[in-house]
Parts: sequence; C-alpha cells; structure tokens
Amino acid sequence: MNQFGKVSRFELTAARSKNGRSFIRDSFFTSPFKIMKPFQNEDGGITVFQQSASPGILAGDTQKHSIIVKKGANLEIVSQSFEKIFKMEEGEKAERKISASVGEGGTLIYAPNPCIPFAKSNFVSSTKISLAKGARLIYEDCICAGRVACGEVFDFRAYRNLIEIRREEKLIFRENSFFEGGEKKNLLQSKVSFGEFTHSGTMLIFGFEKTVRDVRKILGLEEKLLYTEEYRRNACGVGKNPSANEKILIEASESDSGDIVVRVLGKSAQEIQGAFQGIRIIMHLQ
Repeated sequence: MNQFGKVSRFELTAARSKNGRSFIRDSFFTSPFKIMKPFQNEDGGITVFQQSASPGILAGDTQKHSIIVKKGANLEIVSQSFEKIFKMEEGEKAERKISASVGEGGTLIYAPNPCIPFAKSNFVSSTKISLAKGARLIYEDCICAGRVACGEVFDFRAYRNLIEIRREEKLIFRENSFFEGGEKKNLLQSKVSFGEFTHSGTMLIFGFEKTVRDVRKILGLEEKLLYTEEYRRNACGVGKNPSANEKILIEASESDSGDIVVRVLGKSAQEIQGAFQGIRIIMHLQ
C-alpha cells in the first residue's frame, strides 16, 4: 500500500530568461519524488531528471503531476530508471494524473523510461496537455509486457492510459488505451494486438516543422501502403538495419491536425528507446 498515506505531487514550472536560457521558475514535490539540478542544453533548454525514492508504484498510490512551460521556454523531462508497477490484490489499483501546458513558442519533451507492470498489477494513468499557438511537444510512452525474462508476459490485471492534447483549446488528439491481461491476455497476444511482440511504444510529435514523410525517411521506411509479412521482415528495421528487423515493427502516420504519431512494437525496450532517440536528435536540429 501507499506508505506515504497521501497524494504524491510533482509540480514544475519552466520559464525563459531575457538571455534566452530556460530555467526552473517554480518547483514543488512530495515524497517519494525529487528533482535533480537541471542540465543546461546547448540550445538554451534544460533537461530535468525526475527521481523517486520509492522502488516503484504500489497499490493505493496516487500521483499528480503538474508541468508548466512558459512562453519560449524549452523543457525536457526524463526519469532515472524503468518504472515498476508492483503486484496488487484483487480490487486494488494505483493511479497517476498528469496535467501539462506549453506556452506560445515553448517546447516540452516528455520522455520517461518505460514502465513494467508486474503480474496482478492494476494501473490507471491519464495525461492532459494544453498547447498554445506555436508550442511544440514530444511525448513518449512505452509499456513492457511485464518481467518478460522472469516468464511474466501480460500477466498484469489491467493497464489503462488516457492521453488528451489540445491546441488553442481545441481537442486535436485523444487516445484511451486499455490493456487487459492475466486470464484475458490471449487477445493481447493475438495478431490484432501485440502478436509476437512484448513491448509497445508511442511517440507524439506536435508542432514541429518536420513532416510525416521526413520522419518516415529518418526511420528508413519506404512509401508502401500494403504491409505483408514479407515486407515486415525485410523493411521494418530502423534505418534498414538488418539486425533490428526481427526485433521492431515501426510506422509513422499523420493526424488530422497535421501532427505526427509514431507507433512501435518490439521485443525489447532498448530497441524502442533507440528509435525514439534517433527522432529526438533530428528534431533538436531544427
């Protein structure tokens, strides 16, 4: 159960100084969260490591995150390690609510490490992000099937994740994922879902000048509409790296608002993280 006996909070506001450098204007956190001193990036932005004194997410945990990026500021948030979601008793759950806003001309890169839902865990997450005019966002989410090396594959009870993004108060993206494992994991392991893969990643790229064609070129994807098993085996690797072909299946598409959504299925979190990192590097060069 939640040993802290209260809602755990993580609040951060980033602003931009007159010399163009981003800095933490305000911060507040309660146990088990901590914030490291930010790293200053060459482009004037900052990278903040979110730390936690807890071994992971326990039954009864409730987390509330508030992230504010002021006009023109550039903030990247990363985590210190993979996030473990521990076993829970029947009827128990843990939850997290993230609220973020990015001001005009600001940039938020939210790239935490993947989460690992243990057997019999039950986790509910919701993320709501508001973008002002000219704001940019990179949002990453990666989930493992569980402790795969220990034989736990989709043995969690449930994993729910809601993502909503608004630009100038207009809803431009909404996704409500619900993975039900345990005795019902057969659907997750079918070809209409994960199939042979054990890891899933989503990368949202909003407000950048790059097009979906640019991103697909970065990933080494060809212009092809019909994806057969043969095509997947021969051309789904990042940058056409033959060693990656059997480990990762990736595709990029364009949303109705003209933003980019990258989906990945893989057999290891490292492969997915590598693909996302390659895209982030290119975006930083804009």
